Amino acid sequence: MKKIVLLVIFLFSTFFFNNSFVSTAEDSSNNENSEMMNRIATLENEMYLKNLIQFIEFESEIIIPQYVDVKYIEYIFLISDTLHIPIRTAFRLVYKESAFRDTVVSPVGAQGLMQLMPETRILYKNLLRTDTLNLDKNQEDIYIGLNMLKDLYNYWTEKGNSDVYSWKLSLASYNAGKGNVIKYQGIPPFKETQDFVAFIYKAHSNPQFLANYSKKYENEIKNRT
Repeated sequence: MKKIVLLVIFLFSTFFFNNSFVSTAEDSSNNENSEMMNRIATLENEMYLKNLIQFIEFESEIIIPQYVDVKYIEYIFLISDTLHIPIRTAFRLVYKESAFRDTVVSPVGAQGLMQLMPETRILYKNLLRTDTLNLDKNQEDIYIGLNMLKDLYNYWTEKGNSDVYSWKLSLASYNAGKGNVIKYQGIPPFKETQDFVAFIYKAHSNPQFLANYSKKYENEIKNRT
């Protein structure tokens, strides 16, 4: 009887040990696979963001400063795409308004990346219910600013203006206020506003930009050729 009991114990112990060994080996393999998948996902995300920035810079003809958090660049791109705002228009607007610095305050009190007036920010915050979207302040400013720009565009297109002229009037309204655009029946005769609209609608193929762009990506371009 003792021999039978000892045999059962031995077989059970052997089975348990083998299963534990297999389980440990499988866990180790799963951990390695998980780590590898995480590395691949990280690399893919880095490549996506890098290519996205290059595309935005080339399309907008601006060099995005290195101090900008990439998540805000991606967010501007995503909201612009969702609202059907030209990428060039959105990024040149932010570049001209704040140079992507969220600490900028204008002489008249406009603040942040999108240079929103405090009362405008509050109005759109309530209108868009941004408190329900789990956004940080910069994301909220981007969301509000681009939605406001699209609202202005819709207003001017509904007045029968062409697509291009509606965007120009929208930019003038963003910079000088819709009331001034209505008052002057077009882009107001303010140098700041006229320069603002002209900068954003500047023609493509700017030689100075292309030189800076090529310099920034010189090594990468060489590696691809």
